[in-house]
Amino acid sequence: MDTPTWEEIAKLAPIATACIALLAAFVATRAIYAQRDIAMRRAAIDFFLKTEMDDKLIVLYKTFKKHTKDVVKLMADPNFVETTEYHDIRAFLNICELIAVGVNEKAFSNRLSYKYWGVVLSDSYNATLPLIQKIREMPGEGEANTYIELQILCADWRENSPA
Repeated sequence: MDTPTWEEIAKLAPIATACIALLAAFVATRAIYAQRDIAMRRAAIDFFLKTEMDDKLIVLYKTFKKHTKDVVKLMADPNFVETTEYHDIRAFLNICELIAVGVNEKAFSNRLSYKYWGVVLSDSYNATLPLIQKIREMPGEGEANTYIELQILCADWRENSPA
């Protein structure tokens, strides 16, 4: 077998260049996805750390837990939308919805959010489902999509635990 000449090797240069470019594109794509995943985890950790450090939010969560025990009783009052209890529940549900939007829109890591907030979000949604359904029916208070991101996320986590 003859040794290839420089001329024959030069004919293969475009193929080698294309292979190297393809490999570089693959490495760059992997790096971009890795950076995105890190950014999503950082965003989630930053947000969750802030929620843990916020005294008002901790008090709001405790108040929410206390009020959700009597959601059906609260809804029996014809003027329940004017009560402090209702506004406290809505305030915490809004935070839950914000987290759900962050996860659903891939601003927050799904796995990390599930590990940290999975039980809280699911329990909060389930405990207030009758109220959420009522809010969706009340003009001026909600619409069919009120807390829909929370509903979607809880259903997804129930079916596909990302842990």
